Amino acid sequence: MKRIALSVMAVLAVALPLLASYTPQEAVNKFVSHSSLRYASVGVQVIDLDSAKSIACYRPEQANITASTMKTVVSSAALGLMGPHFRFETPVYLDGEVRNGCLYGNLIVKGMGDPTLGSVFLPCQANIVDEIIGALRALGVNRIEGDIICDDSYYGYPYYDEDWDVGDLAYDYGAAVHALNFHDNLVTVSYTFDGRGRVSRSSFSPAVPGLKVISRCRASRGRNAITPYMDYSVPALVLTGETTAKSYRSTYANPTPAPMLADSLTRALRSNGFELSAASETPAEPRSELSLLVVHKSPELTEIITSLLDRSDNMFAHALLRAIGARDYETRGMDAMPVDLDVVGVEAVKRWLELQGVNTEPLFMRDGSGLARANKASVNFFGDMLSMMADRRFDGVRLCDLMPTASDRVGKTLENNPLSSRIVLKSGSMRHVRCFVGYYPADKPRYAFAVLVNNFTCSQASVKEQIGTFLCNLFEGK
Repeated sequence: MKRIALSVMAVLAVALPLLASYTPQEAVNKFVSHSSLRYASVGVQVIDLDSAKSIACYRPEQANITASTMKTVVSSAALGLMGPHFRFETPVYLDGEVRNGCLYGNLIVKGMGDPTLGSVFLPCQANIVDEIIGALRALGVNRIEGDIICDDSYYGYPYYDEDWDVGDLAYDYGAAVHALNFHDNLVTVSYTFDGRGRVSRSSFSPAVPGLKVISRCRASRGRNAITPYMDYSVPALVLTGETTAKSYRSTYANPTPAPMLADSLTRALRSNGFELSAASETPAEPRSELSLLVVHKSPELTEIITSLLDRSDNMFAHALLRAIGARDYETRGMDAMPVDLDVVGVEAVKRWLELQGVNTEPLFMRDGSGLARANKASVNFFGDMLSMMADRRFDGVRLCDLMPTASDRVGKTLENNPLSSRIVLKSGSMRHVRCFVGYYPADKPRYAFAVLVNNFTCSQASVKEQIGTFLCNLFEGK
């Protein structure tokens, strides 16, 4: 009997450390004391939502790079300023007369900033190309003597934010926001190098008229190290580095989505039996009076936010900021969009947050996505904002209802814990940056938290695992 008792005690002695419970501040202290965070800039804030007070924190006033956690800021403001049922609208006009089944004039698609046109991530939405074809058939049109014009003029150049790193602009996560976006502003490029490092063959899917692939690569016998850049002035995908004579296929940002849509629409019209006259090299200026053919509507804002938070879509998020800026600018009665539309959007977001009682002094916002490393905020700011949004309902919709669960986003320890399905959060990562903000529990939040870690010395996977363990220690048993 004594041996059995001793054995049970031995097992408990081993198990007790694993079952150890922590106060919120003890969980924070244990996390920030990890050796890999010795030189890091770390901020942690945990808010009890019932009392709206901090129950644990570390360097709450320090502003750190936010990465994609900034998407919760623009999503919150979009819900408040535009409402959960807001839809982007893209009007399509006829610039001419319809006689005997023929449109004598131009078909004009007027871009108004909708990021979802032709999105592969929202496949259930209405297809603008199909809507145009259906509307033309309803008018009895089967022939067009004029041009297909995709008007991208509503927003001015540059299409990307001035604080974005030029090295990000060519990649799929660096797609810029245009007035007329299409196919997520992405294109799959196939290209082949010859023995001198030049591009001997290239193709785009979908097709993008006018886009080029330019090689600045050096030929190499055994080394392949290619870095892409985007040149908006040509426009061209510029490849640098070293390469052997091989073929490659990858997805990049598309700097000219309007020509892609025009080409896709033209092809679809022809394949559906429409006769099109040869487009003129210089399309005629639109007339002062246009007739409306159809208005394409995006999915509701709640669906857009759910998608962008789940996939961390930079283009969708920044499109919301520009839509907020455009809305704010138009309320002033101005005709042309400013070139600093992103600044206008940021100012509008901050004004709305201030009206909700959130102090924005610790918020250094540059874009809607968090792609710019100049985006910074303190965990105190996130604590205030998340507290304000915790039970704020917009026609019944809360921010937490649109956020993804922790699932497998925060390391194996949390993934294998039942807590993973009860925590909702937004992650953010870039070089030497790993951040998480969110709520627990998901359905009826009692706590809000923010963890911003910059300049750690371990791997991304390691710091993510540490944060996951911290969340387990923080919420276990609560």
